[in-house]
Amino acid sequence: MAQQRFDQLLQAIHNAVLRAQELTEEQHIHQLDKYFDDEGKPLTQELMVPTLDPDDDPDTLVAIQVPIMSLLPPSAIKIKELRVSFKAALGKIKISDEDGDGPVAPSLDIDTGGGGGLFGKNQSTADIDITFESGDPSESFLRINDYLIKSVV
Repeated sequence: MAQQRFDQLLQAIHNAVLRAQELTEEQHIHQLDKYFDDEGKPLTQELMVPTLDPDDDPDTLVAIQVPIMSLLPPSAIKIKELRVSFKAALGKIKISDEDGDGPVAPSLDIDTGGGGGLFGKNQSTADIDITFESGDPSESFLRINDYLIKSVV
């Protein structure tokens, strides 16, 4: 890896984190496919439960259709923390463009190794730690679930 601009490296890391967050959001949307059919009707599981009629025999069971969504706790994950550490040799600070036509935002060149630059032929290394945390389900998920539960009872 030859000389690169430090701000471009940070932008690439930032874009990677944004894409990872998008993947977790897509996971939430795909999760709904587990609970609803192609027509948008809730998938259900038939359960046998005691009757609520006080005049019936206590051993009498009735079949009810329970939405699967109300039986399974939703799982929501999100990125809590990201740490990236790497070795980089500092290069020159650029304060004008290559053609010398005019000023540009100052940028810092770095060398992360691997291309025979300031580090020689060593491979680039980076330590990356990503911490995910469980989040609360969305408000709309909870409302749909409440509605489905009320439709059973």
